[in-house]
Amino acid sequence: MKKWYKESYFDRKNWILESFDKLNLNTDETMLILLIDLCKQSRKAVTYDYLMQKLHKNTKDIDKMIASLVAKHYLKLSTNAKGLIFDIDGIFEFDPEKYEIQENRDLYDTVSEIFGKPLSSGEMQKMNDLIEEYGQKEFMQALRVSEAQRKVKMSYIEGILRNEKR
Repeated sequence: MKKWYKESYFDRKNWILESFDKLNLNTDETMLILLIDLCKQSRKAVTYDYLMQKLHKNTKDIDKMIASLVAKHYLKLSTNAKGLIFDIDGIFEFDPEKYEIQENRDLYDTVSEIFGKPLSSGEMQKMNDLIEEYGQKEFMQALRVSEAQRKVKMSYIEGILRNEKR
């Protein structure tokens, strides 16, 4: 049986554009995903040269975007005789409702739910410090990355934030 996102009637481009904020994608990552999808739909090879030309980015920037998408499990890379294979099926298998944070919902409850336990006073203090230093949006992004990598700890989240700042 075909996956729902592989059905002929499914508009992948519209779904990506409609969901990019819930998927925690920045504009560059969204454009990269859309370009990969365009290449796949038109049976064109995805190459670094093509991506750099279209996005007006250098190799280092493309690598950073790809690493971010791989860490979020939206992109899988593999190789075959023809070269590098880009698989973006992971983006369609992500459940954005799981991560949707409603404005009236307490941030501590959200983090506790992801941690799978109530936060200790030390964890709450660390969380407050990290939010103050890096911002709530960046903290939540790092939290999602840590959950995707199944390493949900404040120290790991802090490491992600420090690495992103560099």
